[in-house]
Formats: sequence, structure tokens, C-alpha cells
Amino acid sequence: MRVHSAAIALVASLSLASTTHGFVPTSSHVVPSSSSCVATIARNNHHQQRRLPNRLLLRSTTSPSSSSSSSAAAASSPTKKKKKKKLGLITFDLDDTLYPIAPVLDEANAAFSTSMSNFGYTDIEPSDIVETGKEIRAAVESDNDANDASSSSAAATAATSVDPLKPTTVNHKEIRMAAIRKEMEDFILETKLRQTAEDWATEVESLTSPVRKSAEKWARTTVHSSVVQAVYNAWEMERHHAAERHLFPDAISTIKRIQEDHPNVIVGAVTDGSANPMLMVFSLMPLFDFTVSWEDDLDKARLMENVFQELDAVDQSDGLGWIYRLAVQKGKEMSNLTEEIKKKGKREDSGTDDDEDFEWCWVHVGDDLAYDVGGAATTGAKTVLVDLAPEYGQTARLRREGKRPAWTTETEEQLENHREMCMNALEKVDATITHLGQLPEAINELLKGDDEE
Repeated sequence: MRVHSAAIALVASLSLASTTHGFVPTSSHVVPSSSSCVATIARNNHHQQRRLPNRLLLRSTTSPSSSSSSSAAAASSPTKKKKKKKLGLITFDLDDTLYPIAPVLDEANAAFSTSMSNFGYTDIEPSDIVETGKEIRAAVESDNDANDASSSSAAATAATSVDPLKPTTVNHKEIRMAAIRKEMEDFILETKLRQTAEDWATEVESLTSPVRKSAEKWARTTVHSSVVQAVYNAWEMERHHAAERHLFPDAISTIKRIQEDHPNVIVGAVTDGSANPMLMVFSLMPLFDFTVSWEDDLDKARLMENVFQELDAVDQSDGLGWIYRLAVQKGKEMSNLTEEIKKKGKREDSGTDDDEDFEWCWVHVGDDLAYDVGGAATTGAKTVLVDLAPEYGQTARLRREGKRPAWTTETEEQLENHREMCMNALEKVDATITHLGQLPEAINELLKGDDEE
């Protein structure tokens, strides 16, 4: 049989490609025999519409260099390499997570009493601010319920007459400011009534209603807002100093260990109260990059969300999302400024898809099942529940058992709502620690677990 010259050229080119460019035939890359090549080429020369096998056609119509490039690409493209998890952001709750809240508030309330005394308001006990705060909070809740049932015109009328003893919201700061003013006004009223009774040589109980109303009005106008603010500032300053004194022994070393294990990690605080690590200059400030607060970031919340609720009005974890979305936004903005993230990608969301080798990951750490675990989990965080051993002195977790901590001003209805949210968040816990020193390893296990999935 006569062998066509084209077949000879094809066989030679295939041989050259396999020896020169490293192509090694496998079960999926079988080179046809020379006789089948000859028959196929011959039929093509007679203009028959029979096609070569795809693998042979590819090699017979490309140069040796393009053939080797195609085989190399095929070898490297089967599956995309899975990215490893990189801890880009860790956020902490503060109260009862890094220090016990009960003794901190006790000492802050003692400072409140001392500051009141310095302004002439004597014999006011530290516990008075708590009890007065509970009364004001209950009154605000009752008024809010009444306003919800009233007409819009009545609500508009109420909005124009602001009563400093009736805050429009139930956040901790406004309730406490109102409690301070109430204690001051009560002190002035009692003093004024007593002085009037002495001047008239009668008993306080014998004073007429017009006299009492006049004294109440005088007491209301005598208390100046600057004095109220000064007393509150003294309370807040002592709160942060007390927090520094009562930091859990392994709090600082644990955060430093995490920063060592995960260079360039952003450390933030997410709190529903007035605590701020940036004001704890002798302890936490050097370790934290930012803080977001339910109270201090209200305006940002209203800009970010179409609907805004007070914390105590939230009855589902989804309602907590705005504060965590704000924390993630800040964390990613700061991550984009770090050198390592910049090297991986310069897109705004560089912590997720732009990084060639790592995937940006966020972990939230806190003691409250409802607010910390439930809220953070719904916005994409890995959650670590800080359920510490008894020697740490946590008291906030009593609320998940339906019990009232001595320092809280929540109503019974709010406590029950909080407990239900805690129960709903149980399945969202990714890790639980009983000592803060366990946190670095727990984080590493969470990241490792994701890599193995």
C-alpha cells in the first residue's frame, strides 16, 4: 500500500511534539496508530465530510508550541484552588466579656454619688440612680405605648414639648441623664418645702397644693443642664477607670496573642452601652482600632437603615444587624489600608474576592446570646460565646435564665423578650469558651474548620 506524504508529515509532527514538548500520552490522550491516520487523511483528501477525532484534529492543526501550551493549561485548570481563611476582623463585646459589669457599675454609681455631693446634693445613695432609672424607663415605655395608640397630631404636639425627665428613647445614656436630673430636682424640692415649712412654722405635710406646685416649678428651673452633664461625665469617667481596674487577668494577653497569630487583624468593639475602649487609655486603647456603639452611632444607623428601633424594642436578631454591618464596614475600610491587603488587591471589598491566597474572615466575641451571637451571626460572623467560669463573675447571662441582674433597668417584658432571643440564638454559636485564654485556639480551629470543609 502506498503511504500518502501528508500522513508521513503528520506522524512526524506528532512524534516531535511528544518528545520536544514533554507531552506524555495518558488514557485520555491516546494517539491513533499510523494506519488509522493514513486512512483518515486519505479520506479527507477525497473531500469526504468525515471529521478527525477531536484530540487528533487539535494536534494536527496547531503548531508544536501551541499544542504544549494547551496541554499545560489543561493540566492546571481542573479545579480552582480553595482560598484559606484569614482573620481580617475580630470584634468584641466589652461588658462581661473583657471585665465583669457588676462591680464596674457599682463603682461608677459611687462616683455619681460623690459628684452629686460635690455640687451640694448630699445624702444620695449610689443605688438611687439605678432605682430612679428603672422608674423613668418604665414611664417612658408606658408613654411610648400610649403614643403608638394616639393620633399623629397628638404625637406631633408631644414632640414639640420636650420634658428632660421623659427621654424620647430608652438608651442607657438618656435614662441615666434623666435619673440624675430627677435626683437633683427631688433634692431641691424637698429642701425648698422644708425651708418654707420652717419659715411658716408649720409641718411640710401641712403646706397647700399651690405652695407645692410653686416649689416643684422652682426646682425644675433651678437644675441646670450643665450640672447634669458634669455629674454624668464623672459617672462615665469612673466607669471606664473601673473597667480598667477590673479587666479579666487574661484579657490583654489574649488580645495580644490573637494579634501575634494574625498579623494586621483589625480589632473592634461593638457595644450596646456607653463603654468605649478608646477611653481606657492605660489598657485597651492601644489594642483596639475602632468602636461602634448602639447609643453613639444612632445617626449613622438612621442613615444606613430605613427603619430604626431602640435596642430594647428589637425582638429578633435581624433587628440588630445595622450595628454589625457598620462594624464590618469600618473593619474592611481599615483592612484596605494595611500593607498585606493592599498587596493582594485594591478593590474596596479586597477582603473577599481580591485576595489570591486568603479569604477575609470576621469573628465576633461576646457573652450575650441574644445580642452578640444572634446579631452577629445574622450578618455573617463566626461567633464565639464567652460563657466564663464562675470565678470571672459574669452576671449579664442571668437574663437568659429569666433572672434580673441587680444593675439592669429592663422591664419584665423586656427581660422575657431577651430570654427568648437567647434561646433562638443557641444554634448560632460556633464556639464556646470558659476562659479567655482559650480564645486564640478557638479562633484558629474555626478558621481551620472552614478550610477543611
